[in-house]
Amino acid sequence: MKKVVSSLLSFTLIFMFSASIVAAQPIANTLSLADDEDYATVYSIFGPGYDYLFDGGASVANLGNGKVSISAFSSATQRVDSIGVQVTLQQWTGSTWIDVYKSPNTSSKSSANTYRNHEVEVSKGYYYRAKSYHWIQHGDTKEEGTLYTGSILIPDK
Repeated sequence: MKKVVSSLLSFTLIFMFSASIVAAQPIANTLSLADDEDYATVYSIFGPGYDYLFDGGASVANLGNGKVSISAFSSATQRVDSIGVQVTLQQWTGSTWIDVYKSPNTSSKSSANTYRNHEVEVSKGYYYRAKSYHWIQHGDTKEEGTLYTGSILIPDK
């Protein structure tokens, strides 16, 4: 039952903070979004190799006027000792992704989920994506995973 409630909460958070969900994309394909895309999201169930870290998601959205919103969440299969998420904004230089903003770690004690959101001023004319790092600590078990959104172009017009 707890797994069902956790899953429903995860899906609710995603739909509240993004208009669509896309599958994680390989890095080589992250520049394939159309120039008119104002947001990119990623959602992933971490898989059978995890006992407690259930799923996570991240998004990056163009707010206009050289600002973007980045957000991320983590969910566990049950209440754990600690669950956390950190979201990083990355910029494409033309040859590599560089970190331009890294949020403080957000963690919740004795919880099954956590969420982080930030607005960041950016340089126009570049592609940006969100990188999210998710983790849980429960007893002696530590589980972690990293997700990347697709990219969005912040037009220089």
